[in-house]
Amino acid sequence: CNVRCKRVITSCSLYKHCNTMNNTIRRPLRSSIFFSRTLQSTNPRKLVWQENLRSSNPRTALGCIFHFSSAPPLSSAKPYIASNSIAASLNGAIFEGESTNATHTSKRNGSKSAKRESTSFATPLFQSLVERLKSNKQTCTVVESSCGGLISASLMSVPGSSTVYFGGTVAYSTKRSGKLLCGDEDLHKRLLNVSPENKPIDSNPENWHNLHFDPMLSEETQQYIQSKIQWTREAALAYCRHLDTDFAIAEGGATGPTFRPEGMKAGFAVLAVAGHRKGSDEIEILAQRVVYSDSADRTDNMRLFADSAADLCIEVLNAGPEVSADVNGISTEYTQMDDEWDATETLLFDRSSGIRNNSEIMKDFYQRPDAMHVVVRGATEVLFATSKELALAPYKDIHGTYATTFFDRRTFLGRLGPEQTPLFALFLPEDAATPDEKSYFANTRTRAPMLTPLHNELALTATAYINWQKTHQYCNVCGSPLELIYGGTCSKCTNKNGETHFHWPRQDPSIIVLVTNPSSTHALLARSPRHPPYLYTALAGFVEAGENMECAVAREVYEESGVAVDGNSVEYVGSQSWPFPRSCMIGFHAKTHSSRNVDELAAINIDPDELVDAKWFEKEDVYQATRDADTMGAVMERKLVEERIASGGWNGKLFVPSKGVLARTLIDKWLESN
Repeated sequence: CNVRCKRVITSCSLYKHCNTMNNTIRRPLRSSIFFSRTLQSTNPRKLVWQENLRSSNPRTALGCIFHFSSAPPLSSAKPYIASNSIAASLNGAIFEGESTNATHTSKRNGSKSAKRESTSFATPLFQSLVERLKSNKQTCTVVESSCGGLISASLMSVPGSSTVYFGGTVAYSTKRSGKLLCGDEDLHKRLLNVSPENKPIDSNPENWHNLHFDPMLSEETQQYIQSKIQWTREAALAYCRHLDTDFAIAEGGATGPTFRPEGMKAGFAVLAVAGHRKGSDEIEILAQRVVYSDSADRTDNMRLFADSAADLCIEVLNAGPEVSADVNGISTEYTQMDDEWDATETLLFDRSSGIRNNSEIMKDFYQRPDAMHVVVRGATEVLFATSKELALAPYKDIHGTYATTFFDRRTFLGRLGPEQTPLFALFLPEDAATPDEKSYFANTRTRAPMLTPLHNELALTATAYINWQKTHQYCNVCGSPLELIYGGTCSKCTNKNGETHFHWPRQDPSIIVLVTNPSSTHALLARSPRHPPYLYTALAGFVEAGENMECAVAREVYEESGVAVDGNSVEYVGSQSWPFPRSCMIGFHAKTHSSRNVDELAAINIDPDELVDAKWFEKEDVYQATRDADTMGAVMERKLVEERIASGGWNGKLFVPSKGVLARTLIDKWLESN
């Protein structure tokens, strides 16, 4: 258009263009010039597409919607969108016409209609995956079916991905995609052989790779899912071998809106990651997962399944050879299609404090064979199923593994899920073995932040109780031994003098604060002796008796770093239980005192008994450190960080805590504020 931009639809006076940073607005003008050109074709949509391809500006050349309501010859033309996926990459571009609406809406959870704003393909999960592959100097390839190329597009959208991604294949129809499958005719035959039309459902549960189907699914649906399990395994192994990559991601499933198997009402995808284990030349399946959606919206499900594929590959990279997934096991993930966090998630865990003193109910709970357990070893480790979930072992599966005395001292945590299943903490000695080959023990302090919010809460709650029980065995009033009551959540003294003293677990308030300069361009971060190399975090300390939180912030910052904060700038951000041994962290933002130069950085004078170092860090450096931490994983674990540095996998200057801890929340909110 010659109005503002010479490079947009040359010689077309149908639209005016107003290009701003994130907005393109089109307003139709009454004109016959463009229509006279389109009438040369009997297919006006095709000519519109060809005309737009002449544009060298991708924001206006792709994904545009046209509705020619002002021209009689084209009055029946419907709004045309070149590609939903292409339109999604326009990053919020708005196209307006007299009767055109470029906002795409979708039904979620079968009820409300929600507007979906255009977003980049390079989601945080794919950014993390590419960064992790780059830091490890590893490569991957993709073969996908129902995601239609979205996994590949998301990888390619991350800058620098060409060093780790070799390309992939979209095998939407197995029957017709033989020539696309690396020219491997044997692979094509194997994939055809596992299709539900050619292979009946396997009635032997031992061959289902420990997958437990929802009983509500029809036999045909179960058969279909089984076929995709085998399909993705075969495809992932073959592609990893053919392209000689470190990893291969395979995806197959159904996205909707219509489904062939009887009884299916929502989408699912089977994901598989193949690769080499450390020290082995053999290619094998490192992890496999079935992801269920509650939606039949194709676009939503494609995005969900693509992100789940990236997430599974990141889990493989984070787990390492010691805790990698069992080849014979498949994890299952049920996901709701909802962009916003659902507050009802916390209701899945009911602490049931009102029934702890009911001996009859508690007796029944202790005898329930379906009772679940958070298994704690020593006081520092908890039993994991995956990097994101605890292994909540049922009583019937583990009662023969450990001595009866351990079960007699279980601590009641509450009830879990809509079935209100009793949940206990089972405390084991430091030399206890895992109950099976799939689960593993890991450090609670460094690994629990990687868990989902609910499982993180369960791990911290169990850890808080074991620490309290170990350190409070005698009455601090009379010195008599204590006995546990109310399911282990309370204790009372056993003195013979007729006096009864009750004791409950406590949390000691501690502050943690991110201090910035007045203009908020720099943050004060510190490193303590217990932290791994290069790991800096927010300043923290205990609240003293008779002291309020704001005063504790000012005192702790000055005592540890010599920096004075402005008391009026202290703002509450959030809190977090931190039972190491029994703290409740209360998080704040604060700024130093203003001066004539708002960018001035206050001098630092650390307390060597508390800190190894403290520095002012620029916002850009802190932002890069958050990305490094997200790709690294458990950066609070000294061994992991030291091994990564020694191997040359990271050569930066700064680490910050991983997501899931309050210090990182303070940092992220500061970064998001500007």
